[in-house]
Amino acid sequence: MKPGFLLCLRLVAKESKKNPIMFIGHYGVAFLVKKRVSDIPLWLLFTAVQLPDFLAFSLVLAGMEKASFAPCDNPFLRNHLELPFSHSLAGVLLVSLAAFILCRSMNKKAWAWVLGLCVLSHWVIDLIVHNPDLTIFFGQSKVGLGLWNRPLLTYAVEMALVMTGWLVLKKNVYSYLLLILMIGAFSGMVFREEPAVFRENYMPRTAIVLITNLLFIFIAFLWDRKNRIAVP
Repeated sequence: MKPGFLLCLRLVAKESKKNPIMFIGHYGVAFLVKKRVSDIPLWLLFTAVQLPDFLAFSLVLAGMEKASFAPCDNPFLRNHLELPFSHSLAGVLLVSLAAFILCRSMNKKAWAWVLGLCVLSHWVIDLIVHNPDLTIFFGQSKVGLGLWNRPLLTYAVEMALVMTGWLVLKKNVYSYLLLILMIGAFSGMVFREEPAVFRENYMPRTAIVLITNLLFIFIAFLWDRKNRIAVP
């Protein structure tokens, strides 16, 4: 890889250790699905499992949803979340349906169900970990089983899910890069304090999470490309 790209990776990894980062269990699902449905690109599976978060980032930046800092000793509860559209069950079902219809319209019928369910898996995993701040219908009927109240257990479960999926992934330089960045970013979020500049301003706070997600997807794209080149 080019030195400039490596420098970019180091900078993002450094920043993500200081800032709230997306939780990585969703990517573990993508790894496992890739093993079973090998013809779907990994970057597309990454995008599908994180699509509700991408919608949330966009709506937060647009001022339609909220994800502000909340002082707490528990690193998983340092966000005050109001996500009535992107993270309601009804909203996620609509996004899942949109992914399904798009795949069908592009003559990717075999992918449609897989990617649609990958989108839906985001809400199912969030239901397990979130406190009751998810909703069923656009802000109504809040739910959440609250695994975040047990931070060490949450950390262990997320790490186990990612590691299990990663172990079945075909290895190349980009697979190792993904694992290092994911573990580094997630561990930094759990074990390090967030700088005041990000606590006080939701815009850069949200942007750095969005950028890091996009970086993971880009590295997954490079992983896919290297595997295609390696096929005789």
